Amino acid sequence: MIDLWTNAVITAYCGCALCCGEAGQPTASGRMPVAGITIAAPRSVPPGTWVTLRVPGLGTIRRRVDDRTSRHYDGRYDLYLPTHRAAQRFGAKTAKIRRNP
Repeated sequence: MIDLWTNAVITAYCGCALCCGEAGQPTASGRMPVAGITIAAPRSVPPGTWVTLRVPGLGTIRRRVDDRTSRHYDGRYDLYLPTHRAAQRFGAKTAKIRRNP
Protein backbone atom coordinates (compact mmCIF):
# COMPACT_ATOMS: atom_id res chain seq x y z
CA MET A 1 0.00 0.00 0.00
CA ILE A 2 1.25 3.47 -0.88
CA ASP A 3 1.40 5.95 1.99
CA LEU A 4 0.18 9.19 0.33
CA TRP A 5 0.51 12.28 2.50
CA THR A 6 -0.31 15.73 1.14
CA ASN A 7 0.09 19.20 2.60
CA ALA A 8 -3.05 21.04 3.68
CA VAL A 9 -4.00 24.16 5.59
CA ILE A 10 -5.72 23.25 8.87
CA THR A 11 -7.84 25.73 10.83
CA ALA A 12 -10.31 25.22 13.70
CA TYR A 13 -13.89 26.06 14.60
CA CYS A 14 -16.38 25.48 17.41
CA GLY A 15 -20.17 25.28 17.55
CA CYS A 16 -20.75 28.95 18.39
CA ALA A 17 -22.65 31.48 16.29
CA LEU A 18 -19.42 33.29 15.35
CA CYS A 19 -17.93 30.14 13.83
CA CYS A 20 -21.10 28.58 12.40
CA GLY A 21 -23.63 31.37 11.88
CA GLU A 22 -26.00 29.76 14.39
CA ALA A 23 -24.96 27.95 17.56
CA GLY A 24 -25.73 24.30 18.28
CA GLN A 25 -26.39 23.13 14.73
CA PRO A 26 -25.62 19.68 13.30
CA THR A 27 -22.85 19.23 10.75
CA ALA A 28 -23.43 18.80 7.02
CA SER A 29 -23.66 15.04 7.61
CA GLY A 30 -26.53 15.55 10.07
CA ARG A 31 -24.43 14.49 13.07
CA MET A 32 -23.77 16.83 15.97
CA PRO A 33 -20.08 17.81 16.02
CA VAL A 34 -17.84 16.12 18.59
CA ALA A 35 -14.47 17.49 19.70
CA GLY A 36 -11.77 14.91 19.04
CA ILE A 37 -13.74 13.29 16.21
CA THR A 38 -15.27 15.86 13.83
CA ILE A 39 -13.43 17.60 11.01
CA ALA A 40 -14.79 19.72 8.17
CA ALA A 41 -13.22 18.89 4.81
CA PRO A 42 -13.31 20.05 1.19
CA ARG A 43 -16.32 18.95 -0.85
CA SER A 44 -14.15 16.40 -2.70
CA VAL A 45 -13.83 14.29 0.49
CA PRO A 46 -16.94 12.17 1.13
CA PRO A 47 -18.67 12.41 4.53
CA GLY A 48 -17.71 9.54 6.82
CA THR A 49 -14.14 9.38 5.48
CA TRP A 50 -11.50 9.05 8.20
CA VAL A 51 -8.38 11.17 7.74
CA THR A 52 -5.06 11.14 9.56
CA LEU A 53 -3.29 14.44 10.14
CA ARG A 54 0.20 15.31 11.32
CA VAL A 55 -0.37 18.69 12.91
CA PRO A 56 2.43 20.80 14.41
CA GLY A 57 1.86 21.00 18.15
CA LEU A 58 -0.73 18.19 18.19
CA GLY A 59 1.15 15.29 16.64
CA THR A 60 -0.65 12.63 14.63
CA ILE A 61 -4.43 12.64 15.02
CA ARG A 62 -7.33 10.90 13.32
CA ARG A 63 -10.68 12.55 12.54
CA ARG A 64 -13.94 11.69 10.74
CA VAL A 65 -15.22 14.00 7.99
CA ASP A 66 -18.67 15.04 9.23
CA ASP A 67 -18.76 18.61 7.97
CA ARG A 68 -17.88 20.76 4.96
CA THR A 69 -15.69 23.81 4.78
CA SER A 70 -17.36 26.85 3.25
CA ARG A 71 -16.96 27.25 -0.51
CA HIS A 72 -14.71 30.25 0.14
CA TYR A 73 -12.26 27.95 1.98
CA ASP A 74 -12.73 24.77 -0.08
CA GLY A 75 -9.39 22.96 0.01
CA ARG A 76 -8.86 23.60 3.71
CA TYR A 77 -9.59 21.29 6.64
CA ASP A 78 -11.25 22.64 9.79
CA LEU A 79 -10.94 20.83 13.14
CA TYR A 80 -13.89 20.98 15.50
CA LEU A 81 -12.74 22.10 18.96
CA PRO A 82 -14.81 22.39 22.16
CA THR A 83 -14.53 26.17 22.66
CA HIS A 84 -14.21 29.34 20.63
CA ARG A 85 -11.10 30.29 22.57
CA ALA A 86 -9.42 26.98 21.67
CA ALA A 87 -10.33 27.46 18.01
CA GLN A 88 -8.89 30.98 18.01
CA ARG A 89 -5.69 29.83 19.72
CA PHE A 90 -5.28 27.05 17.16
CA GLY A 91 -5.08 29.55 14.31
CA ALA A 92 -3.97 28.20 10.92
CA LYS A 93 -1.30 25.58 10.40
CA THR A 94 0.14 23.65 7.50
CA ALA A 95 -0.12 19.94 8.16
CA LYS A 96 0.32 16.60 6.42
CA ILE A 97 -2.91 14.75 5.75
CA ARG A 98 -4.00 11.46 4.23
CA ARG A 99 -7.28 9.66 3.75
CA ASN A 100 -7.45 6.35 5.57
CA PRO A 101 -8.29 3.20 3.67
